[in-house]
Amino acid sequence: MKLSRSGISKWMVVLFASILITFALPLLAREIQLPASRWVEVRQTRGTVTYQGRPARVGDRLTTAGQQISTGKQSSAVLAVDTGIATINVAELTTVQVRGLSVAANGGRVTLLSVPAGLARVSTRPLTNPSSRLEITSPAGVVGVRGTEFAVGVGPEGKAATATFEGKVDASALGRTVRIEKGSASLTFPGNPPSPPQAFKENLNYELISLSVISPGKVRCVCTVDPLNLVYLNGQPLKMDRTGKIDEVVPKPANSDYWLVVRSPVGNEVSYELGESLIKK
Repeated sequence: MKLSRSGISKWMVVLFASILITFALPLLAREIQLPASRWVEVRQTRGTVTYQGRPARVGDRLTTAGQQISTGKQSSAVLAVDTGIATINVAELTTVQVRGLSVAANGGRVTLLSVPAGLARVSTRPLTNPSSRLEITSPAGVVGVRGTEFAVGVGPEGKAATATFEGKVDASALGRTVRIEKGSASLTFPGNPPSPPQAFKENLNYELISLSVISPGKVRCVCTVDPLNLVYLNGQPLKMDRTGKIDEVVPKPANSDYWLVVRSPVGNEVSYELGESLIKK
């Protein structure tokens, strides 16, 4: 059967359309990297805040993967994600890093951040575009949101405590996801799935088991806390196990002042002066 010239033309149009649907459209649906159009901006700083190794200034922008901002002792910062997507309150001794900032073909904005250590409280507006998403990664897993207020606290052992204040978030690790509703919290340790969410009750108490000098320049601290909290001894973050037990060796301060700080995912904290009298020689 011979095809007329018009028939061949129609066949070519159909073939071209099929190729476009099969190959081109999936590519267009992928995220388009537009580094200059996406940013996380420094809005406020207090104390020692560094941006890419130098003192941070209001107006500094993180635009590409790998850029980060860090806070020192008794320092903090406020960050804003472009177009009002989110505001991030960064507590002391915290690092926030950009993993990726992109725009999908349909205008959806994908914001991928990382908190390798410290505490960040995030407030996001509702994301109306189905392709938009915001994710916070820690050494233990990923938290995904579409419009809520929550906090992620990451300890030196990599554990991540996530508490939700408004809306809901999904915490994922090892192929398992739990939904954390308003007023609940979940804990994830590296190599483990997220714990089942439970009602969040702030507990800033601690129980000191021992504080002893083990060498001229080292002190061993053994205590227990709520495992959702972050704990610091003289500014040194302390590791804990899943039960909240801490058994850590830290440098001995020159002035013999020992301050234990217990900080909750909410950002509230209590400082305890341990005192020389508690130390076992």
